[in-house]
Amino acid sequence: MTRSDQQIAEACAMKMWSADRTAQSLGMTIDHVAPGQATVSMLVTEDLLNGLGSCHGGYIFTLADCAFASIVRSHI
Repeated sequence: MTRSDQQIAEACAMKMWSADRTAQSLGMTIDHVAPGQATVSMLVTEDLLNGLGSCHGGYIFTLADCAFASIVRSHI
């Protein structure tokens, strides 16, 4: 049986995500995945705020990095 591109994208994302302790510890979730794309979300809590009261840039970068990692091999 041949898997569809969508099935491959989902399998790749879940393989990476299941072992991503950082994403899990920050409560990130994959909201959408497709070949070459993903939507990942994270609730911004007080612990993630910078001195000005907005989400620390390092956490935003981590969110983007986790989204990229979940799709990087999803459309090969």
